[in-house]
Amino acid sequence: MRTILSLMMAVLVVMTTTAQTFTGRVVDEMHKAVPFANVVLLAGNDSTFVAGTTTDGDGVFKLTGSTAKPLLKITYLGYKTQVLEAMSAHLGTIVLEPEATELGEVVVKAQRPAYKLTAEGLKTDVENTLLSKVGTARAVLENLPGVQRKKDAIEVFGKGAPLIYINGRKLQNQTELDQISSEDIQSVELITSPGAKYDATVESVILIKTKRPQGEGFSFNTQASYYAGKGPDLTLGLNWNYRHKGLDVFGSVWYNDNKYIEDDDFTFDVQADTVWRLNEHSDIKNHNNSLYTSAGMNYIFNDQHSMGFRYDTKAYFLQRTRGSFTADVVANGAFYDHLENGIHMSTKSNMPHTLNAYYNGRVGKTSIDFNTDYVFYKDRKSQFNDEVSQQWESRTVTSTSVIRNQLWAAKLVLSWSLWGGNLQVGSEYDNTRRNDDYINPEQVVPTSYTEQKERNCIFFAEYAHPLPFGQLKVGLRNENVSSNYYSQGKLMAEQSRSYHHFFPSVGLMARAGNVQLMLNYAMKIKRPNYWQLRGSVTYANRFTWDSGNPLLKPTINNEVSFMAIYKWVNLMMGYKHDRDVIINVAHEIPGSEATTLMTNENVDHEDAMRVMLTLSPRWDFYQPSLTLGMIKEWIKIPSPIGFISPKSPIYLVQFNNNFQILPTLTANVNFDFTSRGDMQNVTLTEPIYRLNIGATKTFLKDRLSVSVTGYNLLNAQDNVKLRYGLRTMRQSQLRDTREVEFTLRYKFNAAQSKYKGTGAGSSEKERL
Repeated sequence: MRTILSLMMAVLVVMTTTAQTFTGRVVDEMHKAVPFANVVLLAGNDSTFVAGTTTDGDGVFKLTGSTAKPLLKITYLGYKTQVLEAMSAHLGTIVLEPEATELGEVVVKAQRPAYKLTAEGLKTDVENTLLSKVGTARAVLENLPGVQRKKDAIEVFGKGAPLIYINGRKLQNQTELDQISSEDIQSVELITSPGAKYDATVESVILIKTKRPQGEGFSFNTQASYYAGKGPDLTLGLNWNYRHKGLDVFGSVWYNDNKYIEDDDFTFDVQADTVWRLNEHSDIKNHNNSLYTSAGMNYIFNDQHSMGFRYDTKAYFLQRTRGSFTADVVANGAFYDHLENGIHMSTKSNMPHTLNAYYNGRVGKTSIDFNTDYVFYKDRKSQFNDEVSQQWESRTVTSTSVIRNQLWAAKLVLSWSLWGGNLQVGSEYDNTRRNDDYINPEQVVPTSYTEQKERNCIFFAEYAHPLPFGQLKVGLRNENVSSNYYSQGKLMAEQSRSYHHFFPSVGLMARAGNVQLMLNYAMKIKRPNYWQLRGSVTYANRFTWDSGNPLLKPTINNEVSFMAIYKWVNLMMGYKHDRDVIINVAHEIPGSEATTLMTNENVDHEDAMRVMLTLSPRWDFYQPSLTLGMIKEWIKIPSPIGFISPKSPIYLVQFNNNFQILPTLTANVNFDFTSRGDMQNVTLTEPIYRLNIGATKTFLKDRLSVSVTGYNLLNAQDNVKLRYGLRTMRQSQLRDTREVEFTLRYKFNAAQSKYKGTGAGSSEKERL
């Protein structure tokens, strides 16, 4: 701690008294902000390099250096280089002119590229492109290279579910993506190698930036969506904001009614003293309706100081699952039993509470960003299983599961301009309490009461420095985790753990003509979520149980990634090495060889390679994007019959097409294909084909829009095989995801909140 404080003090006094700070804003010919333009300070006598930086998301730059007759050189791909005499400290607005190439009598203007590299990932412009017409923020993300919609979640190919931020604020859940119109989005950045300022558990981040808020008074946008499918869904929502000078008061109200149908077929093969085969079928219907509300305010005192708070909650009116389960059981090739199981499950959730408060300001040369978050919610799930056996004793199993989560987190980030670059130093403290109670009155599975208390103290430093040809970013993160695990009220020493880790990261981004390059290294950690660490055993049916594993260790990940862009060609490559990998395993229940216990365990190590190529030419009326991807894993999973290893890679083909049919009419056709292949001990036995088609028409100068979109029109389903050695499971999963969405949106006034809260405790929220 003393070392960190000394570093902070050193940063405050390091600037020399002779240095001068130059500021300004870079825009294009349409007066739109130009982010990540290179700004270099040169000596006027010999044009030698003095200092450099890049513009931020609003096109603003700040550069400190000392030289006689200073010159500023501003460069950005597709635009003419600007060289200015720095006659004053504040240079105002600098307009870049697009380059033009003559071909005979034809003049072709160079367009701003669809994608731009940053020091951590890939940035996509949305404003003034066809992507701004696709409907919602979720639809925009589905059009990014390697980003897929799986069921109702967004995933990054080979990286899993990303953290998603909107103007720096973390999404509480991905349903918020449907509340944001694509027309309000300025840009989206996909970060595949998050630096030290992000939690060390994070493998990918998506940053959504909306247009700069303008105007005062009252503004709102409202939406009504109907999803026609086997289980029709309804969404009604309103976002509003009132602005007066520096004050914003804002809120949201969203109602959701969701019906969800799922049909699954399972085949379990068990090699024991008796050879068992279980052919199972389940038919599950879910019905949930809820009301999400949020409210908050922020006040901008001046250019140096702002603060605010935001409160989110969600009232669940109904959370109900009903269905049936049937199974035919064969032992050594002969009929053993037929089971009929009626399932009824209801969940009572208290209104979850999430509160964020922030202060954002500048004192002298120090920028300050402080956030504190509080989260609390409780779920009580009751399940009733009525198993009727044709040959043996029937069984009734009732269970109650109660989960209570409480989190308090605080985060402070200080930043300074240093040696022509930017230094960020931060600290975060998370305090989490999680209770998992599982009660089974019949004692078919044991009743358990577990509690987990965890404290995480984090320090990080990250330095970014512009180079004549790009940018360099280095970082170091230190996390100190202490956890106590209680079972039946008793502290369990073996399950209680402490971790102390340093996580370095380095990123280099370079530009040379039409070529952009990025190279990154990052060390990460993936801690098991709290559900995986629970001590309870949950009952599915008499042949399948599920449990947590309090002895799980976190996974340590080392990854090197490379990205290159040439005009409209984009190549991404990554190689990672994981230690103590968490995998899904299956064991025999002692005394019942036919019953399988599903749980998680650690395996020594795993290696994986990810390659992705994207082609994205652009025309005024048509913007296609073709992505070809591959992921290959190497791992040895011990089993009773030897090691299990993945054999075949998994391939991805993603073909997105956006059309400008009329100035107020756009359409999109998106197709993706996932091949057969292996990941760890899971095999995709059938390829997956997904097709989405949509159209959007705007009226009243884009204030009113109507869209129709068909999702999963080919009715894709997941077919997987899980290998556990003596036990093998095959699963065919047909989910109610083929549907047609009808959406009506209206917006009045473009003023949006200037809320700058970024949140704290992001990784703990994900684990809860």
